[in-house]
Amino acid sequence: MIDIQGLKAGFGKKEILHNIQLHIPADQITAIVGQSGCGKTTFLKTLNRILEDEGGYIHGQILIKDKNIMGMPKEQLCKMVGLVFQQPIAFPFSVRRNLSYVLKYHNRLTKEQLDTRIVETLKKARLYDEVKEHMNQSALKLSGGQKQRLAIARSLCAEPEVLLLDEPCSALDMKNTIAIEELLLELKKQYTIMVVTHNLAQAQRIADSVIFMDQGKVLEMTPKEIFFREPKTQLAKEQIAYM
Repeated sequence: MIDIQGLKAGFGKKEILHNIQLHIPADQITAIVGQSGCGKTTFLKTLNRILEDEGGYIHGQILIKDKNIMGMPKEQLCKMVGLVFQQPIAFPFSVRRNLSYVLKYHNRLTKEQLDTRIVETLKKARLYDEVKEHMNQSALKLSGGQKQRLAIARSLCAEPEVLLLDEPCSALDMKNTIAIEELLLELKKQYTIMVVTHNLAQAQRIADSVIFMDQGKVLEMTPKEIFFREPKTQLAKEQIAYM
C-alpha cells in the first residue's frame, strides 16, 4: 500500500528523519510509537507532505498504491491522504457546514446528495445519533470526543485511501478514548490507518503492526504480537516493561 525508500526529512540543515525504509500494508492500523521527540509526528507529516508547508524538506520516495506522492499535485494528495490532528478541531460554524464545505470542494452534489453524504459520513464516524438534532448548531458546542469524531468525519468526506492520526486520544478521557479506538477498528475495514501514539497500551489494543522509532530512525516494524512479546531492541524492551 505505502512503500517508503530512503526517506530523509527535516528543516534547513537539521535532518530529523534518517534513511527510512518501510512497507505499510493496506487495510490495517499501524501504530507509530517511541519516546517524545523521536520523529513520530515528523514522519507522519511526510506522508501528506504537510511538512513542506511548515518549511521543512522531504527527500526520498513515498509511493501510495504505486503513485509517487512527491510528484503529485497537493490537491490530489490531500484527497488521497487525510490527517487528523492531536487537538480536536471543530471549525466555528455548524456541524453540517463542517462537513458540507469539504464535500462541496471535492464533489458536485445536489442538495439531496449532499444531505445523504453528510448523514452517511456522520454515521461512519459514529457521531450521527449524537448530533442529528443539532446539525445547524455550532460545532464548537460539541464535547472534545465529539469534536475529534467530527474531525475524522471531515477527513472521510474526501474519501481518502489513507487516514493519518496524530495522538488522536491524548486530550480525551477514557470514555471518549474507547469510542475513538472502536471507531478506528471499524474504519480499518475500508482505510489504511496510521496512528502516532505515546500510549503503548493503546497500540497494543488497536494496532495490527507497530513501528518503533528513536532519534529519527525506525528501529523495528513488526506485527503487534511480535513487538510486545519479543521486541528487538533494548529500548523497546524497557518501554514495554513500564507500560
